[in-house]
Amino acid sequence: MKTKISLIALVSVLALNACTQDQNVDPQNASTLAPQEVPVLVTQAVATVYPKMTSVDYTSLQTNSIYVANVTTPVTEAQVVVSNKGIVKEVAVKIAKANLPAAVITYIDSNFPGATFEHALKKTKGDKLGFRVELIFNKEHYSIFFDETGAFLNQVTGLQGKPGKKGPAPAATEIALADLPAPVQAALNGMTFKRAILTKDQNGVAVYHIHVDKAGVLLSLDLDANGTVLKSKEVSQKGANFTKIDLTTLPAGLTSFLNSNAAGFTLDYAVAIKKDSIIVEYHIGVTIGTAKKEFHLDANFQLLKNQPAKGGHTPPNVTITSLTASTLPAAIKTYLDTNYAGWALVKAASAAVDSVVKDYHVVIEVATKKYLLEFDGDGKFEKAVVL
Repeated sequence: MKTKISLIALVSVLALNACTQDQNVDPQNASTLAPQEVPVLVTQAVATVYPKMTSVDYTSLQTNSIYVANVTTPVTEAQVVVSNKGIVKEVAVKIAKANLPAAVITYIDSNFPGATFEHALKKTKGDKLGFRVELIFNKEHYSIFFDETGAFLNQVTGLQGKPGKKGPAPAATEIALADLPAPVQAALNGMTFKRAILTKDQNGVAVYHIHVDKAGVLLSLDLDANGTVLKSKEVSQKGANFTKIDLTTLPAGLTSFLNSNAAGFTLDYAVAIKKDSIIVEYHIGVTIGTAKKEFHLDANFQLLKNQPAKGGHTPPNVTITSLTASTLPAAIKTYLDTNYAGWALVKAASAAVDSVVKDYHVVIEVATKKYLLEFDGDGKFEKAVVL
């Protein structure tokens, strides 16, 4: 009896602490639950995981079903996801950016250059382990999810509340198919469920970010609790897409380069090479007097290291070449062996401009999971995405 009374007393103290903690630390205070709104089984479960916590507040992700506790202890900060029956679904601990896997840091630096880093969380308990990063990019807040290998899972914007470096990250959790509301499950009939993340938007409305396979096509769906599809898009399984376009008007930076390096030039051709709709190279052919000359420039109008052979004066060709496991570069195979033990190749290809490989994209399977990985022309890892 004493043990039970002591536990109830502890829960009461923690609930009081949740109500009186500095609201400026928690930018989500509008969604923070009052102590009487949190089931006792939930507070008891959190107290069992973190018996020495100094403060805690609660939010509801799925009404009367899934709760999130933002916990502070003398040595760490964490988020604990608990069901209304007191079952701990997830525990995620705040970590430094330097403690993230290299694959995560590479993905962030490549896809969000100059972003303001706010939080990183490492999931230490749950059906699926992994990492989560909170950052600000172009004045928008992003929550980015990765699996345990550092492969990209999903990214979400517009979550309820804005975290701030000293406050908790917005509440979010991966959620199993069985835990989805019945209307959401019904909306997925005829599709193969892959994974789902539950968040709340800025208005406090639950949004289910779900990946499914529909007749071999991967789809990313956003649904509300009523099963209404808010957003739908196809997930590419093809890797980077390289295209070339003929330029009819030269960018100012390109004109400036030619005026400085090819004075008196006559333009013969100008081609931009795009990777996933973003210009990454320019190939320019000019005549200076009677001489023909060609320049290969990057997106910032700087000379590339691989310039054409002397006398070269031909518009570029983009070629895609299928690869087998035996024809993958050694650097790529080493990376796969190190980070994806037991991998099996599904498909692979290289993209080359004028016979110079710019990109490798590789789809592999490990157990029951598929990954799309991209490497640069030297076989250096760029990113991994869970399919």
